[in-house]
Amino acid sequence: MQRTNKKIQRAVIWLETILATFVIISVIIGAVELFHYVRLILFAKPPDIYNNFRDMLGYVLILVIGLELALMLIRHTPGSVIEVMFFAIARKVLIYTTETYEFLIGVVALAGLFAIRRFLFVPKMTDIGGTTLSAATPVKDANRMIGCHIPEDIANTLGGVIARLAKTYEVEAEVGKDFHIADVNIQVVSAIGGVIEKVKLDKLDTISQ
Repeated sequence: MQRTNKKIQRAVIWLETILATFVIISVIIGAVELFHYVRLILFAKPPDIYNNFRDMLGYVLILVIGLELALMLIRHTPGSVIEVMFFAIARKVLIYTTETYEFLIGVVALAGLFAIRRFLFVPKMTDIGGTTLSAATPVKDANRMIGCHIPEDIANTLGGVIARLAKTYEVEAEVGKDFHIADVNIQVVSAIGGVIEKVKLDKLDTISQ
């Protein structure tokens, strides 16, 4: 059963990576449309320049939201979700807000997201099934997000930590392999060509010595 769950998890990760790739390709194709907006601004008369520039900013923010969405699919972190929401709200406030109360609501929403990220960030979400991060995630960022205490002098990234542990214990860092360090269990979720791509972190109750 556990092996089946891991296979399903890897399949979902691959599908999400494929979707993220399609989103990135779509953003690249869509970026060509920016030249159309630039041409409109260059040849527009003064009363229309503002509207054309506002439309271009709205389009740029849509492309940025697309890129952030792709990162969310790849990273699998709560922070990625919050970043997508940041840009979505910012686009609404900057481009489409006309009334003062709408602007205030947008500011409150952004402040709420900052508060969530600062005070409620990962601890409530990591209790269920762990947190999947890119192996390139810096150790200090993982410690901040998960609330764990992985030694930062071992390696700069989570992938580097696993590589060091695998070398120390003379084992292979293969998919599904667990590594214990400090107060966290790190599991290799996916790897391509022997290079670790994603890992899952589960915070433990006690710090191992």
